[in-house]
Amino acid sequence: MIINFTNDDIRYMKSVIYEAGMIADTIQKDSIHIERKVDKSIVTQADLLVQNYIIEKFSEKFKGLNFIHEENFDRAKREVNDDIISIIIDPIDGTSMFSMYLPIWCVSVGVFMGYEPMYGFVFSPGSNMFFYNDNEFSYLNDRILYVEKIAAIDSETNIFYSTEVYKNIQIDFSGKVRNMGSTAFHAVLMADNKRNRLLAFIGKSYLWDWAGAIPIILKAGVKIKYLNGSKINYKEIIENNYEIKDYLIAYNVDDFNLIQKIFTIIN
Repeated sequence: MIINFTNDDIRYMKSVIYEAGMIADTIQKDSIHIERKVDKSIVTQADLLVQNYIIEKFSEKFKGLNFIHEENFDRAKREVNDDIISIIIDPIDGTSMFSMYLPIWCVSVGVFMGYEPMYGFVFSPGSNMFFYNDNEFSYLNDRILYVEKIAAIDSETNIFYSTEVYKNIQIDFSGKVRNMGSTAFHAVLMADNKRNRLLAFIGKSYLWDWAGAIPIILKAGVKIKYLNGSKINYKEIIENNYEIKDYLIAYNVDDFNLIQKIFTIIN
């Protein structure tokens, strides 16, 4: 079974995610209430409000959806099979940045049919950037995105990495290496590399951190593999309580060996 949402469906989902992002943006400009989860990570009232808003609005429009989300979710649930449409939500990806009143965060929503990514939506109010895909193309603010394969690396070529990487991976690269605090935003910027000179993004984390970006970047021509060169298996991730067990790399060259040489596991 394959889903194909209509243009009206896509517009509806975009409008909901835009409004959800503006809810969070308003909170950030006013006052953020911070709590600590069991794992000591930060959650704010915006995370919960945005998540609940998306679930409520999507449920009004579409019946029988399965919602997978970061906050207040039992990771041990196995609610996915080949015939289920899953909405995978990270309400505020980059909560730490959000809580510091900085603009690098986003609302990220991925739509999976069974174990396959179909549609993605990543909205960064602070950067005025809304990435998404439909059945034909990927877009940034309604401009079609096509990846530009990087033929030559120089001092202005960029690599992004997620926060856990610096402890475990040595990066040998002649360009610039950056972390901005949001996995989904890091990943989705791969599709805009004609402007940002982005070669690769390496990260790990959970499926909801990547789910909104993956359909967008794949549709735009970005490639994704594990650091060891194997293909990503979404069923394995879901059955691993949604945790990505190895480092994922999104990249914009044809030869993956060039990417592997950059990263060396140090422990």
